[in-house]
Amino acid sequence: MVTSDRPARAADFVVGVMALSAVVLAGCSAAPAAPADPAAAEFSEADLGAALRTVPADVSTVRGLDLPLDRSMLTPVEELEVARARNTLMERCLARHGLTFTFPAVDPARDATKLRRHGLVDPDEAATYGYRDPAVFAPLDPDAGAAAQPPPEVVAVITGARDGEVGGREVPPGGCAGEADRALAADAKPGQEPLSFALSGRSHEITGTAPPVAKAAVAWSRCMAAAGFDYDHPDAAITDPEFSAGRASAHEIAVATHDVRCKERAEWVRTWVAVERAVQDVLVRRHAADLAGERAHKQAQLATAREVNGA
Repeated sequence: MVTSDRPARAADFVVGVMALSAVVLAGCSAAPAAPADPAAAEFSEADLGAALRTVPADVSTVRGLDLPLDRSMLTPVEELEVARARNTLMERCLARHGLTFTFPAVDPARDATKLRRHGLVDPDEAATYGYRDPAVFAPLDPDAGAAAQPPPEVVAVITGARDGEVGGREVPPGGCAGEADRALAADAKPGQEPLSFALSGRSHEITGTAPPVAKAAVAWSRCMAAAGFDYDHPDAAITDPEFSAGRASAHEIAVATHDVRCKERAEWVRTWVAVERAVQDVLVRRHAADLAGERAHKQAQLATAREVNGA
């Protein structure tokens, strides 16, 4: 379960481990549906101008990468906690119908990759892995290999395609997946919070090209050029096709190391975080009631998921 406002992550193995359960995870999808009101994510030039006036003049005081909307969104680890609990609930449901199936193992602490909302920012990661996600090279659970596909009768009970009795019990509405969803969330919609998700994506889109961030990107480019690396924007470095496969070369590590160093010197990340916090503050105030509901929804499903997981 990943969200589109996060830059692409290299830990494809997570997708592979989750692929089987994704077949029946309609209620806990990779990206939640957009909010019913498309205007919810609207943000005018005037709104941006007002937000920019609240950005600190000295961004060197900006610390951390947290954003206001984080409070109503599931973290990558939390997303996987919910997915793990959902799998467990479906397995229990299947067992009551005399069916046995085990979903691929999910270890949230191992499988959740680090967010790179602002690209590569960790100097130690850059020096060791270049632009690659460390999770790709982390040791995997030897028992988490390719799982067997569920037989048709199991899929039918999971999805609710089979109704009536199976194993002496009525198949629940929506199958075992529907039952799991209702157990995890009162509205039967576990997973990422849709309005928070949409607003987070919108704020990332708006602020990535905001004047202060664009100016800092120019400073970053000049810093990189001074080291002999010709990139006009941090995105151009991290998406360089040369750095797309295998382990990082010495050249990639050199580029990545200078990338992080130049981001620090140009205050590119601090500037972007400061601008995005200002924009998200506006969005949070504008949607205070709905976001309060999503925070409560998040906490409720997490509490249930952790109880199921024995955490």
